[in-house]
Amino acid sequence: MLSVRLRLVYEIHKSGNKNNPANYRPISLTSQICKIMKSLMRDQIVHHLESNRLIKDSQHGFRKGRSCLTNILTFLDKVTSYIDSEFDVDVIFLDFAKAFDKVPHQRLLSKLKSHGISGIVLDWIENWLSGRVQRVRSRELNHFGNQSPVESLRAQDLDQSCS
Repeated sequence: MLSVRLRLVYEIHKSGNKNNPANYRPISLTSQICKIMKSLMRDQIVHHLESNRLIKDSQHGFRKGRSCLTNILTFLDKVTSYIDSEFDVDVIFLDFAKAFDKVPHQRLLSKLKSHGISGIVLDWIENWLSGRVQRVRSRELNHFGNQSPVESLRAQDLDQSCS
C-alpha cells in the first residue's frame, strides 16, 4: 500500500535511443485516496476560478471540454476569419513545453492565495505538498532508488486527466 506522501515514479520509454533519458516519460503512482482528494480539490478550485472569472476564456489547458486541439481550432478559426476579411496575419509560434514542466510548491501556494484560495483549503493543499517524497525506478537495475524530497510539481500532477 502506498503512503499519501510517497510517489513511485516509473520511467516509460517513448521513442528513440533507450540510453537517452530525454526519451523517457515519468509515470507517477500514488494512492487511490490521494487521487480522489486531488480530483475533488481540483474541481472545487477550478469552479472558484471560473465562477469568479479568474481564468480567461482563452485558457484551454487543464479545463474540462478543452484541450490543445480546441485551442488550435479556435486559433485557426480566428486566423481564417481575418484572412477572409482580407486582413494581414502574422503568426509567431513559441515552444514553452519545458517552461511549465515544474511548478515550485511555494510559487503555487502564493498564486493560489493571490486568487482567493485561503483558509482550510489552502492549509490542506500546503499540508498535502509538504513532506512529499518520491522513489524512481531505475531501468538498468530494475529496482527503486532511495527516497528524495519533492519540491515542485509537474504540470501533470496538477491535473487528474494527465496523471
